[in-house]
Amino acid sequence: ILPGADIPGGIVLEDFEKQGTATFPKNWWSGGSVAELIYRIEAEAANHYLHARAENRGVPIGLQYVFNPKKLQQLRWRWRVRTLPSGADERKAEKHDAAAQVYVIFDNRYWPRVIKFIWSASLPVGTRFTNPLYDRGRVVVLRSGPLDKATWYDERVNFYAEYKKFFGNEPGEVQGIGILTSSDSTKSAAAADYDDFVLLP
Repeated sequence: ILPGADIPGGIVLEDFEKQGTATFPKNWWSGGSVAELIYRIEAEAANHYLHARAENRGVPIGLQYVFNPKKLQQLRWRWRVRTLPSGADERKAEKHDAAAQVYVIFDNRYWPRVIKFIWSASLPVGTRFTNPLYDRGRVVVLRSGPLDKATWYDERVNFYAEYKKFFGNEPGEVQGIGILTSSDSTKSAAAADYDDFVLLP
């Protein structure tokens, strides 16, 4: 399914199926060539997905897609973690690494508000806090610690409701989504897989 294509009840943002393996995902922006060393499309049992491995690195990538979050309030995806960064604690700037992070970018691209949903190395599921590296960012822990490395875990978040809880007002337009697998703060390694990003009402 092509990004932006209509599906019953929602829109597929990205499923990586239309792209070749061992390549950086098309239509995703990055901060430079380092991202191409971290993120690449792989295949398993005929399914294409995004694999990320960061060794002492932390470079986000993003997919621009502007829409009204009142109409599409939820994001669904699946992920699995292969390697957790050593000694990470996302609440602290000097240890702010996570193997798998998915975030929604609001309001504008230049000084956005951001809500990041993470798979933490150690923080309890449900932990909520302000990003220590960006005061317009908020973080929600969806998964924590090591789980079965071969199992895909499904997530579904209401980012519209989360925005109102965190910021106390209505969000502006969503600008897109981002992915980050990071290990630069802890000088370690992190690895994760991502797939099937879908927007839902």
